[in-house]
Amino acid sequence: MTASKEKISLDCMMACMYFICLPLTIVTTPFGSMLKLVTMPTVAVLSVRLLMGKSKISFNYVHFTYFLYVLYTVIQLAFYNEEVSVTTTTDMVLGFLTFILISMRVYNKREIELIEWAWLLVGAICIIMAFSSNEVMNEYEARAVIKIFGYEEDQNQFCSYFIMPVLVCIKRIVRKSKLTPFYIILLLLIMYSILKTGSRGGMIGIVLGAFAYIMIGIKSVRTKIAIGFSTVLLGIIIVTVVFPLLPESVQERYSVERVAEDKGSGRFDIWEYLLEYTLEKPERIIKGSGVLSSYEILDSAPKTFQNGVAHNTFIQVFSDQGLLGLLLFVLVMIACLMRPKSTDKLYACAFLALMAFSMSLTFYVFKPYINIMIMCAISIEGTLPEDRLKRHTEKRGALSV
Repeated sequence: MTASKEKISLDCMMACMYFICLPLTIVTTPFGSMLKLVTMPTVAVLSVRLLMGKSKISFNYVHFTYFLYVLYTVIQLAFYNEEVSVTTTTDMVLGFLTFILISMRVYNKREIELIEWAWLLVGAICIIMAFSSNEVMNEYEARAVIKIFGYEEDQNQFCSYFIMPVLVCIKRIVRKSKLTPFYIILLLLIMYSILKTGSRGGMIGIVLGAFAYIMIGIKSVRTKIAIGFSTVLLGIIIVTVVFPLLPESVQERYSVERVAEDKGSGRFDIWEYLLEYTLEKPERIIKGSGVLSSYEILDSAPKTFQNGVAHNTFIQVFSDQGLLGLLLFVLVMIACLMRPKSTDKLYACAFLALMAFSMSLTFYVFKPYINIMIMCAISIEGTLPEDRLKRHTEKRGALSV
C-alpha cells in the first residue's frame, strides 16, 4: 500500500489535536489548563481503542527509562509531599500516561506526515501570537510580552514551541518540496518571533537544533554544503534586515557584555546556592530534598531570589531528586537521543535543541519536553526490529535462490 493510500487512524487524529493545542498550555479554565482539558478526552479515546485492540503497539527503551524516572518521582512523595510536589507529581503521571498512549502506537508514513503538518500549524499559531502581542516588559526593556488569549507566557517556553516547526521546515526544504518558498517564509517569521521575545536561550536552542539536523540528519555532503550556504545567507538577512527592526534594548540582550553583566538574568546565583545547599549533606546528594523543594530552600535563603525554581533542569533534578533522580533523568535523555536513529534523526535533533532549553527551564511537566519525547519514542511502520528482521530474512532467502 502506498503512502497516499494509507489510512489515517483516529489515534493519529487525536495525537495531532493534542500537539496542536500545545500553545494553550498557559490558558487556564475553571477546570484546569486548556491543554489538560484536551488531554483528558485524548487519554480516554486512546485507552478505549487500546482495550478494543484497535491499535498496533510497540514498546521501546524510551518508555522503560521514563517509567522508571516517573516511578522514582512518585516514591519520593513518601518523604516530601508538600502541595506543589504532589500536584507536580500527579501531573507527571498524567503526562506519562499521555506519552505512553500516543507513542506506543505504530504509525504509517502518511500519519507521520500529518503529525508533521500539525507541528507546522503549531508554528503558525505561535507566529500569530507573537505578532499580535504588542505589550512590552517595561519602559526600560522592550522585550515582547507574549500573551495567548490574555494569558502571559514565559518567553523561553514560548520559543520552545518552535523547535519542531523549524526542523520540519528544514526537512521539507531539503527534500525540495513544492512548498519550499512557504517554508522559507515560515522560517523567517519564526526567527523574527524568537528575536522579538529577547530570549537568548530560545535562540541558542533553535539554532543548535537546526545545526544538528544539517550535520547528522542530512546524508548528502552536497546537500549539507548547499544548506550551510543557505543558512549563512539566511543569517545575514536576519542580522542585516530583521535584527535592526527590533527595539535597541532587545538587540542589547543578545550581546556577550549583557549576558556577563546580568549573570544570566540572575540564574547563576540561584544555581550556585542550590548546588551548595545540596552538597552540604550526603542524604541530599543521594536522594535530594523532594520535588520542587527549591521553593522552600530559596525562600529561606539569606539572599533574596525572585524565583523558586532553578531555571536549569539538571540542577533542579539534582537538588530535588539527588544523584539517583539525576541518573534516571539522564538515562531518559540518552534514550531519547538514541532511539530516533531507527525512525527519523530529526527527532533526536529536536531533543538536542530541547537540551539547550534545559539550561533555563524546569522540565517536570514542561509540555514541549513531553511532546518531543513522544516523537522520539514513536514507532513508524517499516522501522521496527521485526520489520528489519523480516527484510533481512527475505534478502537471505532471495540470495540462497
